[in-house]
Formats: sequence, C-alpha cells, structure tokens
Amino acid sequence: MTRAILLTGASGMIGSRVALALCERGHRVIGVDIAGPKLDHGNYTHVNCDLTRPDDVEALFRAHPADRAIHLAALAHVTGEADLSWNRYFLLNVLVSQHVFECAARRSMPVFFASTVDVYGIPDGPVTERTPPAPLGGYARSKWEAENRLAALMGDTPYFIARFAPVYTSEDLRDVRRRYYLKYPDVAYLVGGGRDYAFLSVDRVADAVCRWADRDAALGGVVNFRDDAPFNAAELVAEERRFGKANRVLRVPEWMARLGLLAAKLCPDRLRLNVNKILAPARFETGVMNRWITGGDGAPFRGRRPDLRGVRVLLLEGFARQNMALMPALKKLGCHVTTLNASRLDVGYASRWPDARLLEPWDRDDAGASAKVMLRVLEAGHYDVVIPTTDFSARLLADHHEAVSRLARPAENGPELFYRAMDKRQTMAFCEAADVPHPRTAPDAGSVEAVLAAGLGWPVVIKPRIGYGGIGFHVLQDEKALWERFGDTAARWGDLLAQQYIPQTGRQLQCQVFMDESGEARSAVLFDKTRWYPVTGGSSCCNTTLHDARVTGDCVRLLKAMGWKGYADVDLIEDPRDGVAKVMEVNPRVTGGVKLCFATGTDPARQIVELALGLPVTEYPDYRDGVRLRYMHTDLLWLLKSPNRFRAKPGWFDFRRTTDQIFSLKDPWPWFTYTAQGLRRCKGEMAKRNQ
Repeated sequence: MTRAILLTGASGMIGSRVALALCERGHRVIGVDIAGPKLDHGNYTHVNCDLTRPDDVEALFRAHPADRAIHLAALAHVTGEADLSWNRYFLLNVLVSQHVFECAARRSMPVFFASTVDVYGIPDGPVTERTPPAPLGGYARSKWEAENRLAALMGDTPYFIARFAPVYTSEDLRDVRRRYYLKYPDVAYLVGGGRDYAFLSVDRVADAVCRWADRDAALGGVVNFRDDAPFNAAELVAEERRFGKANRVLRVPEWMARLGLLAAKLCPDRLRLNVNKILAPARFETGVMNRWITGGDGAPFRGRRPDLRGVRVLLLEGFARQNMALMPALKKLGCHVTTLNASRLDVGYASRWPDARLLEPWDRDDAGASAKVMLRVLEAGHYDVVIPTTDFSARLLADHHEAVSRLARPAENGPELFYRAMDKRQTMAFCEAADVPHPRTAPDAGSVEAVLAAGLGWPVVIKPRIGYGGIGFHVLQDEKALWERFGDTAARWGDLLAQQYIPQTGRQLQCQVFMDESGEARSAVLFDKTRWYPVTGGSSCCNTTLHDARVTGDCVRLLKAMGWKGYADVDLIEDPRDGVAKVMEVNPRVTGGVKLCFATGTDPARQIVELALGLPVTEYPDYRDGVRLRYMHTDLLWLLKSPNRFRAKPGWFDFRRTTDQIFSLKDPWPWFTYTAQGLRRCKGEMAKRNQ
C-alpha cells in the first residue's frame, strides 16, 4: 500500500537517501527542509520550511496532509557547525521535534523518530533496547529529551524510535575513521589488537524506514540499529595501508587504555564519552533488530510512561544509604525531592540532589516523638508521595497509615500487610502454603522446650521474629547453648524464631521484586550476596547480579501469596546439602541493594511513585548479569576479618562493572559525611549484633 509520507530533513545525508528509497517503493513523499531539494522524482514534493517556527510547522501539516511522519531533521555533532551549544541543540533537536510531534499527535499520525545509540552514554555491559539511557553531551541529551516528549505527546498513536549507530556512506566515512585514524599527520592508532566498533550503513537506515512505512499497521517501539558485523580497527588500518595511507601506526597497549579510561572519569562529559567510544566501545545485542529485519514485529512496545515531573516526594531518614540511589533517580524523573534529616552529616542533607533539606529532631529510640515530627512535616509540606528508607520509618508509616494517607500517598501497604512480611514466622507459613522452599521451622518458639520438641536437629538458629541485619541472630550447637542464650535473647528482642541451620557454604541470594496493584511482578532482580559482614552472618557488603528463573519464580510466588504490593527484598540461602535456595526472610521496604537495581537497568524509583499515585507500573522484564554493588565501608571490614580475603571470587581488588552504595563522582561529599557518621555509630551497631 502506498502512502503520503511527510519527511523532515529530506535534503540531509540520510534524508535524501531515505526520500529516494520511499519514492521508489511507490510512496508519495513530502520532503521538508530549510535547504533546497536533493531529489528529482515524480513521487517527490519539496517544501522549504523553518521548523523552528511552530506556526510554520502547523501550516505545513495543514497544507500537506499525510498518512505518516518521519522526523530526521536534527543538529548532529559531526556536521562542522560552529555553534554546538546546548541552547542550539535544545532549539533544533528538542523544540523542533516537539513542534513536529504536536502536529502529528493532533492528527493521530504515526511518527518515526531517528534517535541515536548515544542516549545510552557509557553503558556497563552489552546494550539492548532495555538498557536505561544515561546520555552525555548536548547531542545525546537533546535526542533523549525529544524521545521523552514524543512519548508524552502521542497518547495511543503509535510512535517508533530508531536509535541509530553512527551512520556512514561510501562517500562519508568520517565517523568511522575517527576511531582509528588521524588524517593529519597520517597516523593510525590501534588499541590493543584493534577494537570492534558498531556503525550503521545509510542503506540499512533507508531499508528500516521503508519497512516501517510499508507496514499496514504502524508499529510502535524502540529498536537499536547497527550493521550486522562491526568494523575492526586492525582490518581498517590494513586496508588504509593498501592504498598508501596510515603509513605510521601508533599502538596503544591495554594497560594504557585502562589508565586512559580512569583519567577520563575526571574529564567533562563530552570528552569522557569520546574517550570511551575509542577505548571501550559499546557492544550491542541485535536480537530485536534481527527480528525486525526478518519481518517479525521485533520492537518492544514503548507505552506512554506517566509524566512524573513536579511530583513532590519526601524521603524519610536522610542518613540511610538507600537515599544515594533514590535521590538522583527521582530527580531524573523530574520529581521535587525533599529529604528529612536528623543531622547535617546525613547523606540526604550533604547531597547535591535534593530540592529541599529538612533538619528535624528524629529519635529512632522514640517512635512516638518521631511520628509527631513526620506528621508535622507532611502537613506543612503538601507532599504527593512519602517513601520510607529503613525498617524504622517503614514501621512508622505502617503504624500511622491512616493519618499519613490523609496528607500524602505512603509508599507502603498498611500495618496488616507490613507486619505479615516483617514477621519471619508468618513468612515461613506463607512459604509452606505456597510450596516455596524454606528451612525447617519450629511452629512454636515460645520456650526452649517448644524448640526442642520441634526436632530441628543441631545446630539450630534462633533470631527475632521481627529484626534486621543479623541483630539477635545466634547459631547454637547443642541443647546447653540453647538454654544459655534463649532467655537473654528473648528478653532483649521479643518473640523468637527457631529454624534448622543451613551451612553458609552455598550461595546467599537476594531478590528485589516490585509487585503492582494487581499482584503481578513488574521487575525482579536477583543477586548473589558475594560477601557479607559480620563474616559469621550479617548484611551483604558485595553483591553480583545473576539469573535463576526457579529462584526468582519462588520469590514472586511467595509475594503473590502474601498479597504484597510494591518493593520487597527476599533473602535466600542455598542449602549445600540439596542445592535448593531457601527463603529466609522478606524485607518489606527499599533496601541498600536498590542501587544495584538501577545499575542493571530497572528503575524502582519510577515504580514506587507510579504505584503510590495509582498509575500503571512500568515493567522491566530483564536486567544485566555480572554487575556488582559494593558497600565499601563494611567490605573493608570484611577484608580485615575474613580468612578468605585473598581467595574470594570475585577478588576484593576487582572493581570491574562495580558500583559503590555511597560514593559517586557526581556527588562525592556524602561519602565523607557518611563515613564520619559510620565511625560514630559503628561501636553501637556491632554491639547489637553481638548480643
């Protein structure tokens, strides 16, 4: 079926070839450009138009009705333009795009938008369509902003985002040559044995656009486009030398490349991006693109995500390390972020990210007084969403759910469901009901006699039914030790749970799951507790992501049985005696591991706000393996205390694909204030764990 296609940027390097390909397919093309026509064809009509003027764009759409729009017009970063300022990128790539999208949306006209793989910034690992964008530099930032405005404007009208690798033609290989060759003074450079670089032929661009235009029903989604095979720098240099060029070759050893990447972290974004493009080029998985090319739909639908700009969010307990992940993520969504702090040393106070920082008396030993502070702050601040970051603040929200709900949307489930998940005994009961593997557990642990009657065998574990971080956790080897410990532990921490001991030689796992209002999992990130502190049993200090469908399925099934909604962390230990990962507890709140979720491609901050506001929760069906999160403060203690300090895998000194829970080059000051607080609190926290 032939269509009328409105094509912007029709006189550009890409646009002129796309226009020709569309015309030869029989489509009627209305080519739009501020420059004159590059094509003479019976199916082609050229319109000179200044797209920076909204009235002119509206007049264009009104005078030239079309079935679909293809938006290629843009300011690139390789055009030789003298002015590559952000203001110019914003005008030509964001506002112009918005003008086009608004006109198309008013007419329910499907849109094809040419974006760039540069929106991914410097990715950690192979890039897929699910990799979270982190653009660096004006060009990538403007394209990402245009993508978001497209999503916000189009409603139910299909829109397609094609993220192109750098495009080349047989006549224009500038982008390719920049990766390995200096024309002046005729020097080629090879990093290691020669890096592989992803590029995209203009012929494939034209083919992709034509495939979209030819479809009976316009497809919506996102696809990364690149050539099937990468360009290898060593092969390109050999080709150059055949034609008498690249007479000198500078070889850059791997150690120098790694040093250059480290140095680049201190450079401005644009320079850092260019260094990484040369020394550590991104790798692209091409499954979606290949399905698209072979005729399948291929493109994951990019539904319209809710616009969360201006949503007022209050983060409780500014000292918590979870804030270091939540604050920048919420700011990226456009939310107005306020942190409630008890000290100027709190990371929520020291960070650059919050819009407002409150300093209020907050006593974790006096829940009543802290609740009064919380309610007073909520009443005065007119917040939309309030998010707890620790067990203490999560309990406060649950205990005062009705009062809080009159003032803001609490990111928690109310007292019944909260304590259902906090209580390890109830968790074990739900595991039993849902056929989820778990340790043998005493049905009653109210006395030593009841524990002995359960016949758990030795050693046996006792711990508080409601607790965290290994506090009150004891491994007891015999009946004598049980009698000695039980009374004091129960007196200090309340009702206890007694279970069979699982040797800690198997994997210790955590699964961070987000459940929506209907009880469906919208994301589930599984990681291995590679190291923990104290070394005898405690909180993780190094985690590594992995995939295990059976374990993830068990965790989701348990949370469904509980009726859970929102963010939850399920802790498991793999029993070396049978190889089965068994659930130990559920943490019904945002945990310290949340930063790993962001690092692997999911966005719990968006999900939390969406659920709290009653909006559809964004799904993240996959994440990246092998990404690590370290809590350097306790990981250093692990190094000092563990007998396996030099035998652990991954090694303690291996920092590849690693994110720290606290430290960030973009926000370094909180690391110092957090360290100062940690030194002050350390003695008390360790004393709790030894009782």
